[in-house]
Amino acid sequence: MSVFDVLERPNLFFLDQAFRWRSTREPAPEITIVGISQEDFARGAPRWPWPRSLMARLVDQVGSHKPAVIVIDILYSERSNSESLITRERFSEIQPYLFQVLSGTEIEIQNREGTIVVGPGSPGFDHFASGAATAREQDLELAAAVARAVDSGIAVVLAAQSITGTGLAGLAEPYPELASASRGTIGLVGVKPDSDGVLRNYVPYGLDKDGNFVYGLALVAVARFNNFELPKTPLPNGDIPLPNGRLIKLDHGQFPLNFQGGPGTHLTLNAGDLLRGERDFTADLMGKLVFIGVTDPSVEDMLLSPFSGTDRMAGVEFQASAADALLSGSFLRIAPRYMVILLLGVFGFSAICLGRFVRPLAGMSGAAAMLAAIFGLWMGTFAWVDFYLPITAPLIAVFVGYAVSVTDRVSVEQIEKQQARSMLSRYLAPGIVKEMLRDPRAAQLGGKRANLTVLFSDIRGFTSISERLAPEEVVSLLNQYLTVMTEVVFKYGGTVDKFEGDAILAFFGAPQPHDDDPERAVRTAMEMRERLAELADEWRERTQTPLEIGIALNTGQAMVGNIGSPRRMEYTVIGDAVNLSSRLQDLTKEYGVSLLISGATYDRVKDMCEVRALGRVAVRGRKQLVSLYEVTGLTSRDFQNGPVPEPATLM
Repeated sequence: MSVFDVLERPNLFFLDQAFRWRSTREPAPEITIVGISQEDFARGAPRWPWPRSLMARLVDQVGSHKPAVIVIDILYSERSNSESLITRERFSEIQPYLFQVLSGTEIEIQNREGTIVVGPGSPGFDHFASGAATAREQDLELAAAVARAVDSGIAVVLAAQSITGTGLAGLAEPYPELASASRGTIGLVGVKPDSDGVLRNYVPYGLDKDGNFVYGLALVAVARFNNFELPKTPLPNGDIPLPNGRLIKLDHGQFPLNFQGGPGTHLTLNAGDLLRGERDFTADLMGKLVFIGVTDPSVEDMLLSPFSGTDRMAGVEFQASAADALLSGSFLRIAPRYMVILLLGVFGFSAICLGRFVRPLAGMSGAAAMLAAIFGLWMGTFAWVDFYLPITAPLIAVFVGYAVSVTDRVSVEQIEKQQARSMLSRYLAPGIVKEMLRDPRAAQLGGKRANLTVLFSDIRGFTSISERLAPEEVVSLLNQYLTVMTEVVFKYGGTVDKFEGDAILAFFGAPQPHDDDPERAVRTAMEMRERLAELADEWRERTQTPLEIGIALNTGQAMVGNIGSPRRMEYTVIGDAVNLSSRLQDLTKEYGVSLLISGATYDRVKDMCEVRALGRVAVRGRKQLVSLYEVTGLTSRDFQNGPVPEPATLM
């Protein structure tokens, strides 16, 4: 997008914002504008265009204050029609009442002789207001005023305009008498707005019909003001060399204008005030570069500029701004494309890394810091060194890079979470899996000591059954059995550690502990015995033996977590409490009972169970005797009403 100028409009928007946010700079004191303003028309000035003899009087008035250069930013390429002729000789007679006379308004004047009326029919009025003079006299009056200024040592620059279009070429130049009076000193006033209609660039030259180069009005004015000659032709690459080694660098035949401020930045005098001579303007005009033009919005010579909004800039103000930049040498430099692409790559890659590999809070802070850095670099270089960095592409790179990488990261984490959910759901109840994935810290995976109730169960006589049946039948029966038993363990919030053939190792108290883990384990064991009825008929039919199991429970400390090697690990429990539960399960066969619990478990569940004490017995591999109890039933209705509700955090 950056390479193919797709982002041109946003970059232009940021350029305009940079101009608006940068404080208005002090304009060049050498420049003054004499504007034919809305205020002049409000005071009674004639409609535009003014009679050329009146413009001649304005040139005379400006020239009387000895400026260095007069620039007339008004195109006089055609001869005039008949207008009211205001000659130099008769001008003083009507000067105090200029606009009233020209507008045909009758006025009363008090003098020593009494009241006289100046208006239609009065002596001298018709001579100025009747329009009886010829058009040629109008043109000659303006040419004569320009010639007087030039003869007095004031350079006068006239406006010309390039003619473009199919089959057309050349210039619209001042009419011959006027051009001759200025000694052929002309400058182009053509402008070239950007695609959004805003004028940001200055076109410094064009071609006449013979192919000769003609420079822009502001450039010619500055050359005359500083007394240097412009080259007959630009350099082969289009750049314009200036004295003292300075160079005007162009891009596609124009250069970006470094505006000092918006409309009204340069000193502007009303043309009507100079014509009436109400005060001395010498301090504002002597030795200055003076632009004469129209500043009234109704004349439609108003241009959109970076400062515009609803307040447009007059064409003469644009020319004055260009002259200011040329005088001071404060050219605006635009960052080359390779620099923009380099910044785009740096900030974009950094945003991707922040979104993909850094914690969310730190990543967001880093992205915000990068955005602040881009804005700071953009505004700082513009305000301090007149260097504009198009920042749309780097900004998009940060936003998109960070958003895409975060989205990718979330997607990967969701996939990993789904894989973890699938894996953990084989061992844990759904509620526990949900809690672990919601808050992994609560699960505390990794070896840790925990108080657990361990359950071991085994099918009686399964070894002999396996010898009589085909392996496929054994697997089928075993899968049915293990499916039902796993459902029961999960129902009460237990964790299935492993299956060892027909044996089941499960535990309660990790990864999510509950206050009633021993009660849950007892309830699980009781229901496991009850659920055997669902499998009994098919089991008896296929094995010719009844389905019986032995279950043992023991409560104590054990290590639980990921145990193994980096290449192969499993979530399991290890410890004496586990070993004792396994030994007690073996004793169910010797005592001929289906459910045994140790004394440690009995101490936790004695209020809920009906038990038969079997005394203290010796257990293989242990020196100390172990209290042993057979669970025969549950003591209260509450304990018989189904599973213990899961904690609210698991819902």
